[in-house]
Amino acid sequence: MTYKDIIRQNRFHHSSVNWWPLYAYHFTDIQNAVSILKEEYLYSRYDAKRFNIMRNDNASRQVIDMTHSGATADVRFYFRPLTPTQYYNEGFKHPDLRYCGDINANVPVPVFFAFDLESLLSMDNVYFSEKSQAGEGCRLCNTPEEFSQFNFDQIYNNSWMRNIDEEKKYRQAELVTKGPFPINSCLYAILCRNEVEKITLLNLLRDESPKTYTKYKDKIKVCKENMFECNGLYITDCRYFDGKASILFSNTYEKRHYIRRHKTTKLRPLEATIDFDWVSAKTLLNRQSTKFQIDYEEQSGIQFSGLSKPQNAKTLYTKIVIEGHLMCFMGQQLVEAALL
Repeated sequence: MTYKDIIRQNRFHHSSVNWWPLYAYHFTDIQNAVSILKEEYLYSRYDAKRFNIMRNDNASRQVIDMTHSGATADVRFYFRPLTPTQYYNEGFKHPDLRYCGDINANVPVPVFFAFDLESLLSMDNVYFSEKSQAGEGCRLCNTPEEFSQFNFDQIYNNSWMRNIDEEKKYRQAELVTKGPFPINSCLYAILCRNEVEKITLLNLLRDESPKTYTKYKDKIKVCKENMFECNGLYITDCRYFDGKASILFSNTYEKRHYIRRHKTTKLRPLEATIDFDWVSAKTLLNRQSTKFQIDYEEQSGIQFSGLSKPQNAKTLYTKIVIEGHLMCFMGQQLVEAALL
């Protein structure tokens, strides 16, 4: 039986989501995604820190400390999204709600790199495990025969967990390889949570590396279902009209449920900054910066009034940073009122 045969069986007989088994997934923060696309390589956690290309350290320190060093020296992929780690890390989580109080357990703006699974499995030096490599790890395999014996019903299961400790391990089944890993070897798509975050990634790339932006812009897409937990704070809309800027924050059932489940004390307001850059061509005409606070539990939006548009301004760029993390980078043409 070939990898292709096993993947086909998984799609139609073992996965709760038909398209999950087609890909392998690398989950990271948007700032790290920019570095990955510019470098065109995935690095192991060890190398990314050594070469100073990890902008957001989004792994729980406690989990890393329990993981054998070989796993942190490898480039790692998951067989599926919606892993237990993603549940705790995805979206800006209030510091008082983070996994075991770990400040690093936080991926404010999540991005998925999806790779063709059949191609990845067929490469030399790619190994895979039926369960997570975190902690003590799990036996690594590298043949179709071994792969065919995996419990894919558990790996791809997306229903309520009965045996939490055991089922978590299956849902974090992994693929590993030595880095650096060239993303163009089998990259299928770069997947964002919503349009605001897609545009933010595009604007970051265009700002930092126009060549990279041109090369990858068509692979950057929004995936609204079966990919993201949507249980943290994020920005759902950001637009300007007639001297006012309106920002909307997530207020999902999943976010409210996460707060109820993990809150132990009253959550302090979050500190945030918004920059309004008025631009003509590539010339910055004026910048207006404002500090504000966000009520993590209750606030669903905020409006900024009395913004002063310079006479020759053609574009307004809006950046929002929450406690040091970039959450939004939107551009709006002021004549056609189009989002960039």
